[in-house]
Amino acid sequence: MAKPEEPMPQQMPVPISVMQKSLAIAMHYLVETGQAYPLSQTRRFCAEVVCREWKTGRRHPVWLANKAIGALERTRKEHWFRIMHEPVMASAEG
Repeated sequence: MAKPEEPMPQQMPVPISVMQKSLAIAMHYLVETGQAYPLSQTRRFCAEVVCREWKTGRRHPVWLANKAIGALERTRKEHWFRIMHEPVMASAEG
């Protein structure tokens, strides 16, 4: 009898609750410090960071949230001039 193949890492189920908790922690901090705007873009950015870090094996929600916050703050610091002088464009997605 053939041995069933183990799922590839990208096929393994992701505990959504941990990811949601991480994102909620990050967004709460960013809202409270006034850094969460525009909300939809900030949430998407943080979600991408959390997912990327998850793929490296990190699983603690506070650690994941902290990485998202730090990445956002670094990105905004590096691109502050463009952010301050370019209008926020609505995404093409509905």
